[in-house]
Amino acid sequence: MNQMRARFDEAAAADAPPSRLTADAVYAAAFQRRRRRVTGLAVSAVALAALVAGVGTGVLGAPSDPPAPPAQSADGGPPGIRDGAVLSVAAADAEHLYAKVWACPDPGDPQRCTAQLTGSDDGGRNWTLRSPDVAGDVSAPAPGSLLMTVEKDNDDPQGPKLLHVPWVSRDGGRSWTQVVAGTAPVAQVPAGGWLQCADPQRLDDACRPVAVDPATARSAPLATVPDLRIEGVVDVPAAGGLWLTGRSLDGAHRPAVAVSHDRGLTWSVHVFARTETEVDDGFFVYGVPASTDGVTGYMIITAPDPADTTGVGPTTLATAGIKTVVYRTGDGGQTWERVHRTQTLPRRNYQPGDAYVAAGGSHVVRGSDNPPYRWYASGDGGQSYHPVDQAGLGDGVLRTGNSRVLVAGPGAYLTFDEDAVYRSTDGLHWTRAVVRLPR
Repeated sequence: MNQMRARFDEAAAADAPPSRLTADAVYAAAFQRRRRRVTGLAVSAVALAALVAGVGTGVLGAPSDPPAPPAQSADGGPPGIRDGAVLSVAAADAEHLYAKVWACPDPGDPQRCTAQLTGSDDGGRNWTLRSPDVAGDVSAPAPGSLLMTVEKDNDDPQGPKLLHVPWVSRDGGRSWTQVVAGTAPVAQVPAGGWLQCADPQRLDDACRPVAVDPATARSAPLATVPDLRIEGVVDVPAAGGLWLTGRSLDGAHRPAVAVSHDRGLTWSVHVFARTETEVDDGFFVYGVPASTDGVTGYMIITAPDPADTTGVGPTTLATAGIKTVVYRTGDGGQTWERVHRTQTLPRRNYQPGDAYVAAGGSHVVRGSDNPPYRWYASGDGGQSYHPVDQAGLGDGVLRTGNSRVLVAGPGAYLTFDEDAVYRSTDGLHWTRAVVRLPR
């Protein structure tokens, strides 16, 4: 069994995270469970009534739960907790930005720290407090709406240990309403809504796409889904359509991408050729798609290459015998062309969030597993990749591993480190903004 297969088996044995989560949420799960064991702290009465009793129609002004920790410290080790440190970010568009930050009234007592949600309506120049104590990961899946996923212990011993309860906000994170799950299928994702995976009933469950309507705070299964084993929803801006990743059902388990440009009514499905992504029993192939406008997109597939254990691109012992296969679409996912014949992109196990499409169609990829991280970019449609320096982007973004770039749409790129958030209009040149709130 090779190393990549071992990684897959480890991931399969772990608790499955909810869709649309950043790395921050992965840290949150472990930290929240540890804090519950050590301190025995309970959630506030409002959150307890809403989450444990399952009240789905109440409005939650400030959900309370042990806060999530920040991502890695500057040296890549365990996270530190300090007042003002940024944990995660979200963007609805170029002007409406959100950041979850630590608030520590007593630096000597980290147990008193809370995770606060802040927001800016002017591109990061000014920030205001939105929720004083946020319980879960926050994202902006559609313009005008925020999604928060809160963990809840599962009483069913046959299911996963944790449930992931969705809450929505339509006022910039000032109040929250729990999403109620319906059973009647809907033909399309409602206008202003989004698609996400339903919380799995078992660890080995495939993704079950559900359409979320933030106006009614309800979700429902989508009537028409691609004929695939669906793995997840791709984080593509709302205007770019709906994108799903999955596997073929023919026994070969080939990587696939499905795209809908009519809110899920119909789908264009592409299964990547087995001759170009050979899979054996000891190798796990994962596809990493990325698009900004819904028209130009890329798919990175890590595939075995038994004929080449050294190759041209940067190689370590962990990546010997693999290759990175890249495909490009220029018609919204209807057809895909294999590119990257030069094999200049470092060979590694790419994960969702490692790539995005910058202005002009450039494909930008985080091309290393361990510090020091480095960016690679292709300006020739994926034919060749070269190291690139991003002007204005702080060194802390690469040092800490928080280098996932969120794309709210063309001209709206966002990332962060522990000290600041960074915004860009083209995904290549960045402006730093510090989150400052009156204490």
